Amino acid sequence: MSVDDTPSEMIVEDIPTGNSNVTIADVSALEHNIQSKGKNAYYFAHSHKATGPKWDGKIEPRLLSRESSSNIDSSSSGAGLVSSLSKSNITNYAFLDEEEKVKLYVNLAGVGDCCSDDDIKLDFTETSLRLKVMNFVSPGSGEGDEPENTKKGEDRSLVFGKLFGEIENATFRKKTDKIIITLKKKEVKQWKKLVA
Repeated sequence: MSVDDTPSEMIVEDIPTGNSNVTIADVSALEHNIQSKGKNAYYFAHSHKATGPKWDGKIEPRLLSRESSSNIDSSSSGAGLVSSLSKSNITNYAFLDEEEKVKLYVNLAGVGDCCSDDDIKLDFTETSLRLKVMNFVSPGSGEGDEPENTKKGEDRSLVFGKLFGEIENATFRKKTDKIIITLKKKEVKQWKKLVA
């Protein structure tokens, strides 16, 4: 283009892409720059194309995939344990570091009365841990309207995606108002905290 040319008087020329049918009018200036100069183009960093769904113009959120990103029950490798870290809803616990093991005291009022041993599941890998308490009925829920045997319990969980050290084994004992988890350390060292 010369200085006297207006933008509407664009010269149409072939682009050296191997396709002689493509002209400047068919591509944007960005694509033209990338095609003509390759990796030395000023706009090379912008050559990445978005591969997601096309925007439909609506502001509302929508489901992009039916596949669950945190399917913990189908994963026995422990990858699901780490991805379900946000699903912890037990917040009252304490831990005790002993020489060869770590004890974790999880306070749940009435857990010994409302949950059987089958309702408590403990999943672990060398570096992660998940306690799941199913059918837990907290004291004071359903204030007298329902008989004790028909109260609907809820699921509670405590998940640590990355423990301070590696463990060999994890076991639990159920008490009246708490669950005691014992983690056997893989290597004898002091744990200053529970998570890394």
